[in-house]
Amino acid sequence: MEGLITDISALGMPPKFTDFLRSTWGIEHLHPPQAEAAPSVLGGNNTLIAIPTASGKSLLAYMGMIQRLSEGHAKSKAIYIVPLKALAMEKYEELKEISAALDLSIGLGIGDATAEAKNIDDCNILVCTSEKLDSLLRHKAELVTDLTCVVADEFHLMNDGTRGPTLEINLTRLRHIRPEAQLIALSATVGNCEELAQWLDADLIQSDWRPVALEYATFHNFHIEPRKLQSSAKKGDVSNLTLPRKLEGLKSHPVWSVVSDGIDQGSQVLMFVGTRRSAQSEAKNLAKRVTKRLLKEHPERLEELNNLAQRLEGRSQSNLAEQLVQCISGGVGFHHAGLTSGQRKEVEAAFKSGLLVALTATPTLAAGVNLPARRVLVRDLKRWDDGMSRPLPVMEVRQMLGRAGRPRYDTKGEAWVYCKGTDGWEEADAVSDRYFFGPVEDITSKLAAEPAMRMHLLASIATGGLIHKASIERFFTSTFLGSTMPQSQLRERINSMLDWLVEERFVRKVGIDEQFTAHWLDGGIDGNENEAWDDSLPVWATPAQLTTGVEWAPEDQRGQSPSRSSAHVLPSLGFSPASSLDNVGGWVQPTTQDPFNMKFEATMIGERVTQLYLDPLSASILRTGLRRAVRRHVRGDAPVTDFGLLHLAVTTPDFNSLWAKSADMEANSKVWLKTNDVEDELLVEPGYAEALLSNVKSAWMIEKWMDEDTLRVLESELDVSPGDVHHRVDLMGWLLAGAQHVLMADDVFAEEHLPVLSEMVQHISVLQQRVRHGCKTDLLQLVNIRHVGRQRARELASLGMRQPRDVLTMNSSTRNKLLALRGWGPVLMKNIMIEVEKVVKRDVKGSQHINPSRNDDLPLEGERKEDD
Repeated sequence: MEGLITDISALGMPPKFTDFLRSTWGIEHLHPPQAEAAPSVLGGNNTLIAIPTASGKSLLAYMGMIQRLSEGHAKSKAIYIVPLKALAMEKYEELKEISAALDLSIGLGIGDATAEAKNIDDCNILVCTSEKLDSLLRHKAELVTDLTCVVADEFHLMNDGTRGPTLEINLTRLRHIRPEAQLIALSATVGNCEELAQWLDADLIQSDWRPVALEYATFHNFHIEPRKLQSSAKKGDVSNLTLPRKLEGLKSHPVWSVVSDGIDQGSQVLMFVGTRRSAQSEAKNLAKRVTKRLLKEHPERLEELNNLAQRLEGRSQSNLAEQLVQCISGGVGFHHAGLTSGQRKEVEAAFKSGLLVALTATPTLAAGVNLPARRVLVRDLKRWDDGMSRPLPVMEVRQMLGRAGRPRYDTKGEAWVYCKGTDGWEEADAVSDRYFFGPVEDITSKLAAEPAMRMHLLASIATGGLIHKASIERFFTSTFLGSTMPQSQLRERINSMLDWLVEERFVRKVGIDEQFTAHWLDGGIDGNENEAWDDSLPVWATPAQLTTGVEWAPEDQRGQSPSRSSAHVLPSLGFSPASSLDNVGGWVQPTTQDPFNMKFEATMIGERVTQLYLDPLSASILRTGLRRAVRRHVRGDAPVTDFGLLHLAVTTPDFNSLWAKSADMEANSKVWLKTNDVEDELLVEPGYAEALLSNVKSAWMIEKWMDEDTLRVLESELDVSPGDVHHRVDLMGWLLAGAQHVLMADDVFAEEHLPVLSEMVQHISVLQQRVRHGCKTDLLQLVNIRHVGRQRARELASLGMRQPRDVLTMNSSTRNKLLALRGWGPVLMKNIMIEVEKVVKRDVKGSQHINPSRNDDLPLEGERKEDD
């Protein structure tokens, strides 16, 4: 790396940005891998940067963004894509500092809430999640008209089955819309970096250099054996490895020795475990032992910890929160998705501040916020996946271990792996070979999976401007999937999904576009005379063609082939070919494939589904169930209930159902009895037993939530954590909103049934509001007042107040009764009264145009206002 420029003042960046880096962030020089990447990044080349955690990938991305914006005009835009909301907030705060110093505007897009969407349209720098960017591109493609730079952080998560396809489509789409925009991908080291760089047309920057050395060691039978050192020193240099040593501890609790030794050396410990339950139990056990040590050595720290625990959000609302309070009071926290978002943030802040001695976490933390520690211990190397216990991927373990070593605080990070088994030495050697020295897995595209393919294929037609079969195929060929999958196989998947979308009436065939044919043959933008899709060639024929002596020709050309010695014209092995059978079992004779100039367009419901960001299969399930609900309503021969509608939404692939545990599947369990009780209310086929019980349990949880059951009751009766409740409540609210639009876009019912549809939409709308606020119908007027949640609304209702006007006109006696209740105070009361006045004024203004003396001026139920 000799000859590279490391002084930031010599890189030719905007002076204001250079001054900011030096004066505010204290950065004077680049690290070696940063210096290696700088010419490519600042020169505007697409760049894939695969260097370790804490080596400065983000700074390189910021440098590229600011350089491109400085070369553009006032409305130039750069987009920073992240996989998680928490990471987006972290990057937003950093870029907010830069933007303020450089007089740039910054926007945030991570959700639909007001606080999660800021200044999206007019910003110079937009920080957003992949899903939000995908949604924005569907609604307002003009957002990227002035795009100059795109950053894809945590690029290796393209390997994730959930988030990966969306990132892949976003990058492909942006490269098509704005091919001149620079693309910077920030990734952990993966097995096929070269292949990914080739797909992105990017320069590849790879390095193992770390600003803080990382020492990998195995931990077994209390022995710590350093195995590998990753640092700024020469690669492969092991001369600086620390000597093996043995920890003192308890055989009944081996990992305590790791934490106890950390206390001795002033090292916090971040411990990764396989399950939520393990995170809780390990934290609880460690907290008991940490408490004993701190009582003797640092009693003042215990007092600080206790004060922190007593300030925890929702500390008395659930058993899980009480466990967390107990653990934090003992100096140890746990972190997993079962906690609320606020609780996770408080745990992260406590660990970052150095107050917590240790933190146990599930592996999802490794892909989230930046939470380094001097010492990381991976306790569990296996997890339950797809019905069996499987080893964790090397990439995932390396991500966890990479959290060790805090820049500016530590000279060395300790990355330890706990090796279990009867033969500790042999297991330790195997772990070292695989996870320290073994190859990292390749990234593979997950776009071929049916949910991803049908969702993005519909979106490409409905909002992506791809309306001809050839342009659709060409677009998907330019994805990473297209660069790794045989074209014939990709074509078959696209055709199969197109057929399904047409059959489900999300897409219609307009017909053959002869004008497109001429454009294609002229080598226009959608065509290439040097490349043609041979739609007549079946998938199996592609590998067969490569075999010597094997030929394939379409059936209409077979008569032209030379005479054969065999009596059989078609291949025969004594069986009838499957294609000659008419719809045997699940077999459906494939239809003739459409020509390359077939034109498609999205139907009204197809466009609506894309805008709602629904999986088309979810929309199909909702549409089928809602049609049944309308028919039931009209005929009056079966019930249409809140539970039935909740269960319908739960059965869609967009909802994440709860697991039916073994106790739930026992005869006469609560879930089993509930399932029998609601059988006639279900609007979809029940499916197999485990799925049925899971879906009923999920719908029941939502029902109990909106019937005002507390989080503690849900936790006790259904074994559901608060974080799981909030996540599924959000999903249900979104799906019920989608259900209303699906029903309104459905065109199969006669005009005489429109009043029933209107009534059904109103029913679902009320249900959506109840789910959102977690309350019964009588509180809906009150919970819409700011600062009034369902608990306070119920307390208001218990004193006879049901409407905002009732709150505004309460007497002093009622006011005093409220102030005497827990959680109420003069300041809160004042704020609520201010909000109530706003609501009442708004209601009065909205009703001024109505003449109360005329009955025919009063709108009908469900009637839309003129300005809607």
